[in-house]
Amino acid sequence: MLVQFLLSVGLLAASFAAACPSEEIIESPAAAVATVADVVDAPTWTLRYKFAPGQTLRYRNTENVTLDAMLGENRKVDVTSIEQRRVFTVATVDDAGAARLTMQYEFVGMRLQTNEYEPVIFDTTMQQDDIPPAFRNTARQLKGSAPHFWISTLGCALQESDSAEGYAPAEKAVAQAGNVIVGAKPSAPATSNVQPAVAKSNTTTETLSTPNATPSGSSNAVTFLMPLPEKPIAAGDTWRELIPVNVRVTEEISRQINILRTFRLESVEDNIATISFRSSVEAAVKSPTMRSQLIKATPKGTLTFDIVRGVMIKRELRYDETVLNAIGADSVVLCHGKSTEDLLEVTETDAVNN
Repeated sequence: MLVQFLLSVGLLAASFAAACPSEEIIESPAAAVATVADVVDAPTWTLRYKFAPGQTLRYRNTENVTLDAMLGENRKVDVTSIEQRRVFTVATVDDAGAARLTMQYEFVGMRLQTNEYEPVIFDTTMQQDDIPPAFRNTARQLKGSAPHFWISTLGCALQESDSAEGYAPAEKAVAQAGNVIVGAKPSAPATSNVQPAVAKSNTTTETLSTPNATPSGSSNAVTFLMPLPEKPIAAGDTWRELIPVNVRVTEEISRQINILRTFRLESVEDNIATISFRSSVEAAVKSPTMRSQLIKATPKGTLTFDIVRGVMIKRELRYDETVLNAIGADSVVLCHGKSTEDLLEVTETDAVNN
């Protein structure tokens, strides 16, 4: 009955749209001329990241996420809080403005609480013997070598190669059947609760594919930045990013799902751009178990970008998703929370200390 009602509403809306001419069609010639003039006069901006050798970017990220799972009378609530400071250092910049960077964790703090139990806490200032067992692998991972990035002025990851252009897409050797990947079950990284400094993606504008974007099969070309459009844009213009993620179907089989992230330039004031974005699963995922794995993959958010300096000032992600029947019949899994990343500006005190 509900399905029939929704179908009826959809057909009714489609019929109404077909029967009623749009305002654009019935618009007077004078109004049409005014609209064209407004479009012509609308200011546009070219958005680019700007890097300089020796440049240091320090970002502080805080995240608070609640995962609430209910099945019958049973309920489990996990509240995760993360704070981290990351330092990105520009090593070199090529003629096209693309930069090679390294990243170091300056500080990581994590707190996990389940229901009313005592929270488990970890941070990188702890002595080895004081680290809770649940976070010891995380601590070891954080002491590893510094990740390296090669990023274009559009925020796209570039891949090393021997080609004349100096870069090329990387292809990962995996057995694929359509979008189903068959192989050994990957182990979860010990730092899975730490916001990753990577985002493998393919970025496109509404009308033109952006070159040099990392293909979905890339294994090691990564970026920590949100993508920017190739062409100059005006307020209200949009561009898109395609993010492939692997979702487990069985213990041995995973399926690649594409997350479509759409960006929109909301406004520019004093050369500070405010960009909104929203995320959606490109194709319908019917399995509740698979949908539950994507519960944090489709956030909404905003990005604040300094056009003159070519620097991301702030990034905010908001999570608010519900999945039914993910852990059994009549079960409910909810995820809500917020992640904020701020650029830490160099103060006079910092300059003196350095």
